[in-house]
Amino acid sequence: MLILIDLDGTLLPLEAWDPVFQDISMQIASKVNVDWVTIYRAAKNLNRELLKGFTVRAFDWDYIFTEVAHRFGVPMNIDVNETLVKYVRGFKPFDGAFELLRVIRDLGHRVVIATNGLYKYQSVVIEELGFSKFIDSIRTPDIIGCPKNCREFFDGAQVMIGDNPLFDVYYPAKFGLMTVFIGDWEKRLSYVLDVWGIDLSNIRPTYSFKSIKELLTALPSILMNSRAG
Repeated sequence: MLILIDLDGTLLPLEAWDPVFQDISMQIASKVNVDWVTIYRAAKNLNRELLKGFTVRAFDWDYIFTEVAHRFGVPMNIDVNETLVKYVRGFKPFDGAFELLRVIRDLGHRVVIATNGLYKYQSVVIEELGFSKFIDSIRTPDIIGCPKNCREFFDGAQVMIGDNPLFDVYYPAKFGLMTVFIGDWEKRLSYVLDVWGIDLSNIRPTYSFKSIKELLTALPSILMNSRAG
């Protein structure tokens, strides 16, 4: 069985990226004499604007920070990976992240990290943190040709594990996958409504857990049920 699992927000806290984005924002801010928070806020706003259109560019932080720099009159070309490599080994995965991948593999299933982050960033994170030892491959929007809202992203898979009600529950369920949500469901529903204006309060994941640790206790029976189904 093929199981897809999200990266940012699922195996790794979203906040892990904060030092990287702060550093890049400071690099730009130092050239225009504004507070780095102003740059960071502009980048996040541009990201949100692009997310609404479901464009792959919404996940291209090189483009986003380069565009923000230009808007502030700074002709810089930002390479996020130059900064990422300084911080990535300090990224702390969620408790149980490696165990989750190991258990899935030990139960005889294939594991693919399916993330909206672009390959150029996520491959570095996956390799440096050691996730690569437990997975078969990576699916990203730039490889597949669309974000996690198209059938191709979920081809051949039976289960999607993730933290986003839109990309990890709504779309995979639409294409016939069992969905396993990890996190605060209500809080993440509010995020989807805030960014995309989409009310998903009438949908539910197949299974929902507050944490990876909680999921781990139920995982063998869940995967057995999926195989039986």
